[in-house]
Amino acid sequence: MDYQNRLPPEGINTPGRHPLKEFLRLVFFAVIALVFIGLLLNFVGGRLGGVVPFAVERWVAEKIDIALVESAQDSPFALDPIDSPLEEYLHELAARVQTAMGIEKPMAITLHYSDEDIVNAYALIGGHVYLFNGLLKQLPHENALVMLMAHEFSHVQLRHTVKGVGSGLAVAVGMAILPGNSTVGSPMISFANQLTSTRFSRGMESDADEQGLMAVEKMYGHVNGAGDLFELFMLQRGEDDQRDWETFLSTHPLDADRIEFVEFYALSKGLSQRGDLTALPAQFATWLSTPLRVKNSPGNAD
Repeated sequence: MDYQNRLPPEGINTPGRHPLKEFLRLVFFAVIALVFIGLLLNFVGGRLGGVVPFAVERWVAEKIDIALVESAQDSPFALDPIDSPLEEYLHELAARVQTAMGIEKPMAITLHYSDEDIVNAYALIGGHVYLFNGLLKQLPHENALVMLMAHEFSHVQLRHTVKGVGSGLAVAVGMAILPGNSTVGSPMISFANQLTSTRFSRGMESDADEQGLMAVEKMYGHVNGAGDLFELFMLQRGEDDQRDWETFLSTHPLDADRIEFVEFYALSKGLSQRGDLTALPAQFATWLSTPLRVKNSPGNAD
């Protein structure tokens, strides 16, 4: 029997696909895998965050406050005394909104006012809610202010703040420990994180809008004026020029959609969309133009 050393066929170790196609295929499946992992981590982290007692959430905020103060940094959780007519009005109105929403101890809202010219408002862990001068001075009436407060308070009441922290931590830790040279800041992982966190945040905003409308209706007997808050945002952002991909990646529902939601929700729940609008206090504009004493500045967040 004769034995021969035959050469292997040409191209036995070379795939039939073009190298670029092979690379794109691997990238596609890598992104799909990262999005799936991100979704899972986002969901699990949010669920775990939601079961944290509010007292613990408050305790964490207090510890962060102490650590920032000890390191000579401004803390967004620092409690400032109420020393102006504007703050007195805002706190009194906030108390009424909390009553309408059924927010009771041990859960509590700590309202902060900043005279920075920023068109924004947001909720932090521990029930801390910030309202900025730049947004307040553009509000047309108290109904819109109540919608704003109730929306932000809803993030606390529905545990969105702590759920968001839980989701963010879970995704950050999970992505950081992936094998290889992957890092949280890499473009691919950042993109996957953006895709997985956007929908979750948008759902929170929609739930907060619904809770806000319920509070407005309970306080005034109608929801007239609630949509004016979103019309204000739409004018600020020039949302008519947004494209479809911007809508997809936005962390908030489009303001035009939120305005339509006000009408849809009112019709579906039989809520009146007609009613007198409550004016802001006569001195409201003057209060807003009066500088406050120097206070801790939380910066710009959302």
